[in-house]
Amino acid sequence: MPLGADHLIHANVVCSDFERSLDFYTRLLGARVIGEVFEFDAGEDFMTILGVTGGARCRAALLTWSDDDTATYLDLLAFADGGGHAARTAKDTGLARLGLRVRDLAAALAWIEEHGVPVVGGPVTLTPMPGRQRHVVTIRDPDGTLLTLMEFPERR
Repeated sequence: MPLGADHLIHANVVCSDFERSLDFYTRLLGARVIGEVFEFDAGEDFMTILGVTGGARCRAALLTWSDDDTATYLDLLAFADGGGHAARTAKDTGLARLGLRVRDLAAALAWIEEHGVPVVGGPVTLTPMPGRQRHVVTIRDPDGTLLTLMEFPERR
């Protein structure tokens, strides 16, 4: 019997500098904070579900690009005691990148270049299925998380 999941709730991005990453995702990429930025002590229960021992102090924000606060969101976290950093590529096992739909890739590309965000690859036009083009470019967030920006021309 299948799991029964019906949609992706959230993705989690752990960052090294909370303010820098919050600015990147909100000011540069246009996300909005659901509710407010908050701090909490990650107790044993929270750390247990993450498979980490001991507690930790966190700053967090739930971010969305939707007008619906119950839509899929990005959980941005920074742990006070930090953690390791692993440089990733799109070939690495596990969650390799996050994809964001944009309305106008040329305008998005001009905006990110104006703000010094390095482009990893693209822009290119892909046709993953007959008749369904995607204009695509990949960038990195301040900690190196790969983000693919995609325009769906047929949905303009």
